Amino acid sequence: MNGQEFVTENHRKLLDEIQWISDIGVDNLVVTIPYLIELIKEQFPKFTIRVSTIARVNSVNKAKFFEMLGADEITPDVMINRNFKILEKMVKALNCKINLLTTDGCLYECPFRQYHYNLCGHGSQTLSDRYYIDYPLISCSIIKFSNPAEIMKCRWVRPEDLKYYEDLGISNFKIGGRRLPTDRIMRSVKAYSDGKYDGNLADIVQGYSFSFGSIQQLEPNKGFGKTVEEEKKANLYIDNTKLDGFIDFFKNQQCRAMCDECNYCAEWAKKAIIIDEEGTQIYLDSLKTFRDNLVTSREFGIERKESKKEKKRKKKKTKLEWNPETHEIFETMVSFSPQEFQSMTRMVIGSMSEKKAKNRGSEIVENQDMIQAFLEGTPGPYQEEMKENLKKMGLIKA
Repeated sequence: MNGQEFVTENHRKLLDEIQWISDIGVDNLVVTIPYLIELIKEQFPKFTIRVSTIARVNSVNKAKFFEMLGADEITPDVMINRNFKILEKMVKALNCKINLLTTDGCLYECPFRQYHYNLCGHGSQTLSDRYYIDYPLISCSIIKFSNPAEIMKCRWVRPEDLKYYEDLGISNFKIGGRRLPTDRIMRSVKAYSDGKYDGNLADIVQGYSFSFGSIQQLEPNKGFGKTVEEEKKANLYIDNTKLDGFIDFFKNQQCRAMCDECNYCAEWAKKAIIIDEEGTQIYLDSLKTFRDNLVTSREFGIERKESKKEKKRKKKKTKLEWNPETHEIFETMVSFSPQEFQSMTRMVIGSMSEKKAKNRGSEIVENQDMIQAFLEGTPGPYQEEMKENLKKMGLIKA
């Protein structure tokens, strides 16, 4: 809250907001901040308070502290979702209920997680400019789509495995996704209610899609939207029917997260994850371009010295050459893109054009390679305009 809870004017607004929530009949609040838990328990005792997973309750000791503050229920840190020993001890040691968040697909021990929560929190405040660029999700996705084993390490819980948590005494399960479309949320609710899902696990858990609610409108630029479109080309499919038995390792052994010495998740990724390699590379190129624009400050129109990474990239010479006429047409096509898209377009479509030439067994990129790359690599919302430009240049039939 950026400390606004301690500013008199905004403190009054906070109390008015909680009173309004009470007046409309809400009886359960999810809270992260310890001070607010105490305040609500003191002044609005009718509310049932559930501690959010954002509070990172990951031990019996921490859980007891929150119970002492007034918590009635606790959603533990998702990072202990597969630590059955800690969960069992929590259930036995506490009077308050444990609610397990089942659909979280964040990286295991994600380094971006707290920053992500902070960005979302400040982005939702009316007191600021509310600029929001999802750098954490961009970086997280690069890691996951570069190494599918990371997808298996995420602490989601399958619908079929709820019974093992019920055996511990946990009977409440949280379906996340407040910013997802209603149909996505309802699909998840049905799967977990049925205790079975025969489809793509990525369709019922979060973290593998840039599907937004209205928060996407807070993006101060359009470049991110194009990256979102590229995600569809990866065609990530996590075959839930092939994951029976995956949880046994965590139930029967204490996962010590020594991933460099253990290939368990990597082996299961080979069994259950299907991904379009070419489409994934397009997506990764798009993500990396956008991230590079952020970390080099190009995204903000700030001039800077060439980075070491860029110099290194320039030193790497491709074996393929471009037909000079094709390259000239390519640059013209790139110039038709909005300024903020041009570096991304040049990288993604250029890379695809060279791959097309390689697939033909040629060492020279020709018009046919470039045209096919534009047709296949341009996101859906921009297809019509791109085809019109190709027609104007006489590259495809009107």
